Amino acid sequence: MSIRSILVVLSGVTGDEARLASALSLGGRFGAGVAVLHVKPSPVIVTGGMGGEVPPALIEIQQQQIDGTAAAVEKAARDRAGRIGAAIEWRCEEGNEVDVAGVHARYVDLVVASPELARDLVFVSAAPVMAMPDGAALNGLKQAMIAWNGSREAARAVRDAMPLIQAVGDVQVLVIDPPNGQEIGADIARMLASHGVKVDVRERLSNGAEVGDLLLQEARVSGTDLLVMGAYGHSRLREWVLGGATEEVLEKARIPVLLSH
Repeated sequence: MSIRSILVVLSGVTGDEARLASALSLGGRFGAGVAVLHVKPSPVIVTGGMGGEVPPALIEIQQQQIDGTAAAVEKAARDRAGRIGAAIEWRCEEGNEVDVAGVHARYVDLVVASPELARDLVFVSAAPVMAMPDGAALNGLKQAMIAWNGSREAARAVRDAMPLIQAVGDVQVLVIDPPNGQEIGADIARMLASHGVKVDVRERLSNGAEVGDLLLQEARVSGTDLLVMGAYGHSRLREWVLGGATEEVLEKARIPVLLSH
């Protein structure tokens, strides 16, 4: 797989600039086209109750605000791309952000989105989703970490991230609580090495600590630019109720996280 098309979703919120900058940087590095998507929400129709009609002026004001936000997002995106001589494809639709972005995401190689959107988008996108926290940056992609537990989701994430992993060339595979003492990191290390990737395998016991916290702690210590992990090995409801590594990482990460499900 190669990265030839990137979709970045901009919601008109804090963090959009970092997400756009990262998408443009990746586009330049891989020679990929960058599409910028903004999804306009539909106006909220608040009934007056007791059969009262909604004043048309209220709907018009909402629509003006929605259109104004879209115009501002487009201008900022075009200005940012223009400053570095990059081309973007602007896309703007109205509807539910997850649903609309999910359809667009099925026709690209990589999606860049906020952690909040990535949480939902990873289930409907056929492409890997890079969750980009507010203020995060790729920092040249010098060091990547793979959260490895031998699961299908983790294996999918590694395959989806292979162009990025090969671009980094120096990758740490982190195994937390290896099952029954098995050296599961050795198998993925051999596979990565066959692709010319320099691999360092580390194992760590959680000793009751949260796995997501340990992943981020190790990422900070090693100076990781990108964390690669499978998303939601358990059901999403279970992770939301009981906690899980995916939810912890999406909530607390300050670096880009590439997710696949």
